[in-house]
Amino acid sequence: MDNQFRVNVRDAEILISEIFEKKGCIKEEANLISKRLCLSNLKGHDSHGIVRVPRYCDWVDEGKVFPNKQHSLILDSGALALIDANQGFGQIMGEKSVQEGTNRAKNHGIALIGLKNSGHLGRIGDWSELAADKNCVSLHFVNVRGSLLVAPYGGSDRRGSTSPLSIGIPVKGKEHVILDMATSTVAEGKALVAQKGGKKLPMSALIDNLGNLTNNTEALYGKIGPDDVPNPDKGDGAITAFGMHKGSGINYMMEILGGALTSNDTCAIDHKNIRPFANGMLSIYIDVEKFVDVDYFSKEVQAYSNFVRSSPPAEGVEKVMIPGDNEKKIYKDRMQKGIPIAQEAWNLITLRAKSLGVEDLNRFQNAIL
Repeated sequence: MDNQFRVNVRDAEILISEIFEKKGCIKEEANLISKRLCLSNLKGHDSHGIVRVPRYCDWVDEGKVFPNKQHSLILDSGALALIDANQGFGQIMGEKSVQEGTNRAKNHGIALIGLKNSGHLGRIGDWSELAADKNCVSLHFVNVRGSLLVAPYGGSDRRGSTSPLSIGIPVKGKEHVILDMATSTVAEGKALVAQKGGKKLPMSALIDNLGNLTNNTEALYGKIGPDDVPNPDKGDGAITAFGMHKGSGINYMMEILGGALTSNDTCAIDHKNIRPFANGMLSIYIDVEKFVDVDYFSKEVQAYSNFVRSSPPAEGVEKVMIPGDNEKKIYKDRMQKGIPIAQEAWNLITLRAKSLGVEDLNRFQNAIL
């Protein structure tokens, strides 16, 4: 962590937006991709933040994601909808999915939205927050087609993806309550951050090819050089599922709900024909005011939140938090002090900008705080 420094948020947004414009995105799309990547860092989800810029650029070159794609509505049936993202950027398609879901929930009280063939959806908590802004409770079940990273409980090789889950709760007059988590012990992006000089992984995060616990990122990426973009297909180890058999069971269900039910396909059914990368997401939206009195609901959520937070902290714990509290704390710090990033990871971003012809990189010298 000694090689980390802070980057000004606004400067990072401008630089990254210009990178994606050079990759063919229209300005509005490039701005939104950049904004959402930086917001992930601001909320403490560095695994889904700007460290992914070089990988996203490679995915454009490899035909895994395409700039300026329009989504297709392939099922339109009242409270039900299924959207084909057509391999467009997830930061765009995720927002389209939320708009579809919240609009239908306002009409019907509830909506079920499937999203298939999406580029990387980024921080899934984004979509819970957007829905909460519309006074909708939302649940999001995500799979990662073509991504074998996670070992099932008791197994010793990769059979699943990191398959995140997010639940958002709006609270009238207060900040939303947002649960946002991978169903693996860590998101793959946290290993990406660690490999590039960021925070180390816990020892329980990975297993080697013999099933032994490790935090050595070579288990995922193999040996790579400082200028290489880590590729999780190169390692022979795996990420562990959180919570032993319970987390492994939830991880499995994410593939079925986010992959099979949306027709996005599950991550894999064998090791010989790995499917092309895409995120699938099944989302449920509930309009609070159509289901229960809003004032009652908000008071109950706030009262229970206070009850949980008031638990006497265990030894070594500063205070008890509920979902989203830590993100709020980190957001305030990073808005003031900038986004922390390892030198090696920042170098990869600026090298990519230079190779794409982003002009006058010297103007970003002041980005480093």
